[in-house]
Formats: sequence, C-alpha cells, structure tokens
Amino acid sequence: MSALEELVLSCSGTESIENNTFKRLSTLKSLELYKNQLKQIPIFLPSGLEILKLADNSINTLHATDFEGLVKLRVLDIRNNLIATLPSSAFSSLCNLQSLILDGNNMESVSAPLQLPRLKYLSMADNKLNSLPASFFASFESLQFLSLSGNFLAKVPLDLPKSLLSLKLEKNQLKTVRLRDMKHLENLSEFFLSENQLTAVDGAQFLPNLTTLELSKNQLQALPLRLPGRLQKLDCSNNLIQRVTAQDFQGLQDLKHLFLDNNAVSIFEAGALQQCAQLSNLALEQNLLISIPLRQVILRIAGSQVPSLHP
Repeated sequence: MSALEELVLSCSGTESIENNTFKRLSTLKSLELYKNQLKQIPIFLPSGLEILKLADNSINTLHATDFEGLVKLRVLDIRNNLIATLPSSAFSSLCNLQSLILDGNNMESVSAPLQLPRLKYLSMADNKLNSLPASFFASFESLQFLSLSGNFLAKVPLDLPKSLLSLKLEKNQLKTVRLRDMKHLENLSEFFLSENQLTAVDGAQFLPNLTTLELSKNQLQALPLRLPGRLQKLDCSNNLIQRVTAQDFQGLQDLKHLFLDNNAVSIFEAGALQQCAQLSNLALEQNLLISIPLRQVILRIAGSQVPSLHP
C-alpha cells in the first residue's frame, strides 16, 4: 500500500501490533487506533505521520523511544488510557506537535520541562494531578488552550505561558484565586473556574481581554468587583450571592450574558444593569427575589418569589 495516507483500525479489538507493521508506509499521515486493547505505543511508526490517535486503550507507560523520529507529528491523542506518570523525555522528538490530549488517565505527577515549543493545545483533564512543577510550562511558547479540569489542584499554576487564550480549571480544589498574580496573561479571553471551592475572586481587572468568566458551583457570597470592560459572559450560578448592586456592573458595557441561577439573591438594586446596554440574556432562576426592575432582556426567573414587576 505504497500510496496509503490514512489508516483507521479503531474499535477492532486489536490487542497488539507487531514491530515494524507500519514502518514502510512512507506516505501515511493519519493513523487511528482508538477503542482497542493496546497496552503500548506501536513501535517504529512511519516518519511522515502527522496525526496519531490512541484514545481508549490500556496503555500504561510512555517511553522516550515511543515517538522517536516523528518530527512531523502535529496531533497526538492518548486520552482514556492508564498512564500514571508523564516523563519529560516522552515527547522529546515531537518538535512540531501542536495538539496533545491526555485526558482521563491516572496521572498523579508530571516531569519538567517538556520541550514542545509549537504546542497550541494541551489538555490533561480528569487526571489525579495535585500540582505541577515550577518550570513545566517553560517551553510552551505558543500554547493557546490549556485544560486542567477535573484534577486535585489547590492552586493556580503561576508560570502559565503569556500566549494563553483559554484556561480551564473546573472541578479542582481551588479555594482562592488571585488574578493579579496572573496579569502577565494579557491575551486570556476565556477563564473557566466552575465547581471549585472559591469564596472570592480578586483582581479580574488585570485580565483586560477577558470575555468569558465562568464561576458557577462555588461558594461566592458576592459578585467579583472591578471586572474587565470587555467581559461578555459572566456565569455565577449556584453560589451564595445575596445582593446585586450597580457597582457590580460598573464599566461592563459589553456584557451580553449574565447567569445568577440558584443563588440567594433577595436584593437586585434598581439601575444595577443600566450600563449593560448589550445585555440580552439574564438568568435568575431559583433565587429569593422580592422585586426586580424590568429591562429589555430575556428574563428567566422561574422559582423566584416575585410578587410584582415594575418597568
């Protein structure tokens, strides 16, 4: 098969692959082997490979030689395996790797540094990580999307790359977040912090390009103050917020979506949303509202105690 470019052997019940099976497929660019019973990375893969998908197998160890010679590899998906550790030498040959997916493994620790200068997308969600080495992100000069959701992190890593556009830290054990310590992330547009143990979020104004901030299912008692002016979506549902004031939304002229479902809001100050000229979606389900000033927004207030509505 001298002209073969794409090979899909997924969901085939494959338990092992002999050495050199794919080595002579010099034109092969994409190899998909997900949902099998493989226990190791196939040895001697063709050097022209660009996409390798090994998700949903039983691979438990990564070796430095597993990806040797794969200098053209751009996408590597090893999610939902049994990998416990991530050695720093595992990806040393992958100088052009752009997307690395390691979700759903058993990783408790990772080594540093990983030399992946062109990596743009990194996901290590749903593992068992409680910390990351100080220099872990040192070589990630191009990283734009990072997901560490579903781990046991108690602190936000402080050496995150400046190039980040999206950061996902949902379902961890964060109790405090000092965004002023992250002010070097001037390009960050999306920040996801839902399902943690946050009681307060401080310093959001230091992230000037933030457009999405998700804080649902925490323990916030008030909305974050001094939010960045470019914010378009704020999700603070399922918290302990009791009062909404005009000061909370000062300067948020671009805010379009506001979610305050399942809180304890009993006071919603008149004029609180006056500056939010772009607001089109306001959700206030399951609160303790006595009254609320109506605006030209989509209101979802099911389950709240509102005896009267005043335009």
